[in-house]
Amino acid sequence: MSTESGSDREPPAHSAGGLGQLVARCVLAVAVVTLVAADAEAVLSLRHDLEVEGFLEAKTAIRTPQFQGADLVMQRNTVQLEGRWEFLRSGNLFGFSTGRLEQGSLTVINRNVYDSVYDVRGSYRERFSDEDRDRLRYEANIREAYGEFLLPPVTLRLGRQQVVWGETDFFRALDVINPLDYRWHFYYEPFEDIRVPVSMVRGIYDIGKLPFLDEVFVEGIWIPGDYSPTKISLDPRRPWGFFGQGVRESANTIIVGGEVFDFSTAVTNDGPSFSLKNSELAFRLKGLLGPVDFSLNYFWTISADAGPKVQQDLATVGPPERSGSVGTVVLPVDLAYPRSHVVGLSANYAEEAFTQTVFRVESTYTTGVPVSLAADVPKALDPDGNLYETSKRAVLMIGFDRPTWIKPLNQITTFFLSGQLFWRHYLDFNRFFVGFPSVYPAELNGETLQGRFVSRNTDRLTEDELAATFLATTSYGPGGLWRPTLLTAYDIVGTAGYTHLEIEHIYSAHLIFRLREAVFWGNNGEGPWFLGDRFGRPGDSRNETVFSIVFQF
Repeated sequence: MSTESGSDREPPAHSAGGLGQLVARCVLAVAVVTLVAADAEAVLSLRHDLEVEGFLEAKTAIRTPQFQGADLVMQRNTVQLEGRWEFLRSGNLFGFSTGRLEQGSLTVINRNVYDSVYDVRGSYRERFSDEDRDRLRYEANIREAYGEFLLPPVTLRLGRQQVVWGETDFFRALDVINPLDYRWHFYYEPFEDIRVPVSMVRGIYDIGKLPFLDEVFVEGIWIPGDYSPTKISLDPRRPWGFFGQGVRESANTIIVGGEVFDFSTAVTNDGPSFSLKNSELAFRLKGLLGPVDFSLNYFWTISADAGPKVQQDLATVGPPERSGSVGTVVLPVDLAYPRSHVVGLSANYAEEAFTQTVFRVESTYTTGVPVSLAADVPKALDPDGNLYETSKRAVLMIGFDRPTWIKPLNQITTFFLSGQLFWRHYLDFNRFFVGFPSVYPAELNGETLQGRFVSRNTDRLTEDELAATFLATTSYGPGGLWRPTLLTAYDIVGTAGYTHLEIEHIYSAHLIFRLREAVFWGNNGEGPWFLGDRFGRPGDSRNETVFSIVFQF
């Protein structure tokens, strides 16, 4: 897991020159789109072998905590351009024959972002330094860049890319090749937009037909040391900065023996370097067994979530940093990135005779899952004394998809209904497994210490975790240009949930409007799915209204 002290704290790649280039690219993109908008198709064919597509999106989010008042938390403006150059067609490369190598293409996807909320909202200008605001409001990068080659029966893709595995929506089980970037809107965005592309070699061998199997192919992936962790912001000032059940502050105090000490951590975040010894490998066999579409999967990886090793025996005490304390406790913390094995399967089956339903199943077994331990863990369960352990975890998803007539609500078009049940189980669970620590006001002798905060971890994990999702969508109007969607997710153990209702209007082939109301609800506990339990609590309600305008071409 990459936190604020990791990749989110890197110097911005947009100095005066870089920022000028970003603005220039945005202006150029808008100019190109404006010139071709009148007659443009969904994909712009600049020449017979070169296509460009993309979108411009303005997304505004207003947070309505407990439905009282409104805070502007996002005004994210995105320009994304995707170019595809088919430089090799039908075995011909610039007039030369390439033999069995039939096709070759180059795809580049560029994303430029400006979130103006850090300029528009006065409290953000006060809350963040100019350097911090520069880092948070701009993004300019090449998300994907890969070459693809067809040498039947082999397809080879080389470069920075995304890989999508599995049958799940909203939560992930097998879809773990690419880590996620939770920093700007947690996982309440499409995975396609928040996956972190990595450099890899990906090959698919099309086998075809085998005894008892049809449409069989084997996929192999080699990631040659381009490791990237899950990206999450722990900065409580950010709209989607992640913190525990307590207050939006950082722990700065520790009380020992009735005495007040200043407190800080010295975090060593030496993540895996870009080297061959940190390679990751993945394999997949996919095919049809009668009416069942299935896959068998394996991923030898490095955990995308870091585990903190707390070096309690190496803590030091220095001079006080603030008045009212007797010293400063500095606690060393090492972030560990254990090796992990992910073994899984997925399958779907379309039952047409009786239920007209597609049934889906997905399951994984994962080793090397980093877990924190409670401070009162017995020595026998924590012989290293670092409050850290690795665990084995299994995930099972069972789901269904079904087009269904609901005539009282829509007499013209069916509803698409989809549901999923997730079960997550720790195979070597012990009751000292804990989740995310929280920050609370420091107290001494029954009195609250002004401006001082302590860290406590009361978030105990459970051996079994259950969550369910349900989605319903349909369309109205001529051509189905109005498309409402209802999505709800429920933490069955934590008794809390998330619901959003979205309406999409396809105004034209290029212009789309979306309005979403997102609500977190239920028990304000500390469940593992990060639904209403954390984001719906009174002190940190993140109910949102999100409005988007998308121009696509």
